[in-house]
Amino acid sequence: MSDSSISIRVGADGATTMINLFTVEPGDQAELVRLEVTGMTDIASKMPGFVRGSIHRSLDGTRLVNYIHWADSDAWRNAHETLKANPEYLEHMANVRRIATADPHPYEVIAVIDGAGA
Repeated sequence: MSDSSISIRVGADGATTMINLFTVEPGDQAELVRLEVTGMTDIASKMPGFVRGSIHRSLDGTRLVNYIHWADSDAWRNAHETLKANPEYLEHMANVRRIATADPHPYEVIAVIDGAGA
C-alpha cells in the first residue's frame, strides 16, 4: 500500500532562493546549460551558505532557469558581494552574456509542498 499523504511546510524559514531566468537562442541552449552546470559546480557551490541548486531548460530551447537555495539572506548577500570581485565568476558571466540575457531576482521561500512520492 502506498502512502498518499503530502507534506506541506509553510512559513519563511529564513532561506533565500536566487532564481535566474535566461533567454537564449535555441542553438545556444546546450552551451548555456554547460556553462551554468560548470558555474554552479565550480563556483557557487563552494560559497558559504550554498544549500543546493537546480538548472532547468525549456523544451522549446529558448530559456533556461537556474535557482540556488541559500541558507539565509545574509549568505546570499555575502556570496553576491564576493562573486562580484571573483575573476572566475566574472569570466563565467562574460561567457554567459555572449549567448544569453539574464533576469536574476532573489526570493523568500514561503511554502514547500512535497508530493506523496517524495
